[in-house]
Amino acid sequence: MLNVSWDPVLIAISYLVAFIASFVALDSAGKIPLSSRKGAMFWRVAGGVTLGIGIWSMHFIGMLSMKMPMIMSYHLGLTLASMGVAVLASTLAINIAVPAKTLSSFRLILATLILSAGVVSMHYVGMAALMLEGSIMWEWRIVLLSMLIAVIASGVALWLAFHLRDKRKGVFINRIAAALVMGAAVCAMHYTGMYAAHFHEMTRTLPGGISELGLSIWVSVTTLCLLGMMLIISLVDSHRRTSRLTDNLHQLNRQLELQARFDVLTGLANRHQMDIRMQDCLRSALLTKKQFAVVFLDIDHFKRVNDTWGHMVGDELLINVAQRITGRLAQDMTLARLGGDALILLVPECDDEKLDSLLTALLEDVRRPLSICGHALSITVSAGVSLYPLHGETLHELKLKADAAMHHVKQEGRNSWTVYRTEMSTAVPAEPAFLQKLSQALERDQFELWYQPTYYAGQSTIHGFEALLRWRHPEQGVLLPNLFLPSLEQTGLIIPVGNWAIEAACRQLHFWTEQGFSQWTLSFNLSPVQFEQQDIFQVISSMLQKYSLAPSRLILEVTESTALKNLDRSIELLNAFNQAGVTVSIDDFGTGYSNLLMLSVLPAKELKIDKSFVSSMMGNEKSRKLVETIISIARNMEMNVVAEGIETLEQQTVLTDLGCDYLQGFLFSRPLPAEQVPWLLLQKNSDKQIVPIGKIHTESPPISQKNHA
Repeated sequence: MLNVSWDPVLIAISYLVAFIASFVALDSAGKIPLSSRKGAMFWRVAGGVTLGIGIWSMHFIGMLSMKMPMIMSYHLGLTLASMGVAVLASTLAINIAVPAKTLSSFRLILATLILSAGVVSMHYVGMAALMLEGSIMWEWRIVLLSMLIAVIASGVALWLAFHLRDKRKGVFINRIAAALVMGAAVCAMHYTGMYAAHFHEMTRTLPGGISELGLSIWVSVTTLCLLGMMLIISLVDSHRRTSRLTDNLHQLNRQLELQARFDVLTGLANRHQMDIRMQDCLRSALLTKKQFAVVFLDIDHFKRVNDTWGHMVGDELLINVAQRITGRLAQDMTLARLGGDALILLVPECDDEKLDSLLTALLEDVRRPLSICGHALSITVSAGVSLYPLHGETLHELKLKADAAMHHVKQEGRNSWTVYRTEMSTAVPAEPAFLQKLSQALERDQFELWYQPTYYAGQSTIHGFEALLRWRHPEQGVLLPNLFLPSLEQTGLIIPVGNWAIEAACRQLHFWTEQGFSQWTLSFNLSPVQFEQQDIFQVISSMLQKYSLAPSRLILEVTESTALKNLDRSIELLNAFNQAGVTVSIDDFGTGYSNLLMLSVLPAKELKIDKSFVSSMMGNEKSRKLVETIISIARNMEMNVVAEGIETLEQQTVLTDLGCDYLQGFLFSRPLPAEQVPWLLLQKNSDKQIVPIGKIHTESPPISQKNHA
């Protein structure tokens, strides 16, 4: 037999080539989900070609490392054929395994067989390219072993290419490690196949073909050009994506800053911006001793419009009314939307005559008939006025008395305005009596948790529920949290009530688990006071342990303003929940002092888009772009995205197409008591039924807005 020796330097170079080719192929696969259809096709083909030529180059560098007593030459046609087989097989395999959203066993096996067949064919066709006097003798057991290694190596390579494509955190290190494994696997197959070959004694090779020097130059140039070009393209693409993401972050932050100061629907100032403006006006009035007015305005019978013609008509009505009022205002006046159909107007430096003229003309403008979506509407407004310093010297007093005056107008028949008088305070509910009943509500078992489902986007399958706190008032019926939650927080009652709500939610999730719904999640909101509670982590952990619940099924919703209030403690606490397996969700995103850079600091796994974005995006291209950018950025940060406030099929379709993971809103279901969840399942044609627990209430008033526990 012919004595064969090996060049360790060339062996090392062959492994380096296999490693670089594997890394570039993995990097190309990772760009597929982030690219457009044409871009994804480029990266699929580029990844396959790079991997194929890399394997081919590694093979022939390995061939060159085999030193024989004579100068070797290679058959040109077979050498080119081996390269074509490697490129074709690699490209086909990557196009089968990598692009889809999931990797089925069938596609993985098919792609593995194609790639391994291509690698084996490339290797042995490349071996046949040696122009020898005699034939090569093969040790077939080792040949079969090399084929088995090729199958395993191909399967591992394709599996890694698919599963590493969506990773973002630590992706560079992961791809380097995966490329090292893939390169080692490819080399193992090649050198095992080489070990199976034995050569007869010979004094020379056949004439013609490509010399070793020519082949080495050809392989080196081809490899360096291709891999270098692909690395440059990849770096340029990554830089372009980073620049685009940075631009989007800056643009989105600017838009969110506006969102924090202005109402998305009407473009008016919001409550926060109005408070700033009123503080400025108060400071100025203290210096100048000038009177200013605070006016509360409310559209009469606005709920009837929503109930009769839907929220779309209601939104258009709000926009038109805001425009008509704004058209009457001077430059120094500020109009803001407080929420729903409630508006507040600040009139600086006004006297009685100016105020009378303004409000009389303003109400007259609003009374003019409107045509909205084919409906003719006649709308009126009720307004209440308080004056500084006559009715108060603080903003709280002025707001309270303007609100009382407005409610007085409502009681007197609407469609008018009035200035606050002392006797109007009787219209305000007695605060001490309300607080007394609130302090007794927990021990009298008057608090309840209602549940609103969250669905997988594009499916009719329930992902989980959000727990929402309700107070069944003995006289006023079921009250939403906006009516009593501030009082709970101010009095400190939120701590015992919050602990009760956490246990009640965990107990309900445990019950659903026993009924066979072990896949459901349950989310609830931590109020700012609860979030500052020193033992909140221990409270939640003990409830999970008490009811034998997997932490991953619990979702804690924290508003961004709450999380950013004490950032160091927030990061420490949220990290503790994250490490325990509890999912942290940033709730009502975009409504506060949004800073997207903080998303990379806070250990959150879910982002909940506020319903104000959802309601405005269908008629506002900027709002839609804003939602699309938020989803894209969340995706890059490996966060799930939930959209709330879904009310129309069009909203559902758009948000599903944009890539939301989960959807929630009145389109699917309003919040329900636990005992009504079985009826929801029956309505959705579920194949399971559960037995309702707890007391059954005959009264189920409509819920007009979302409020958290």
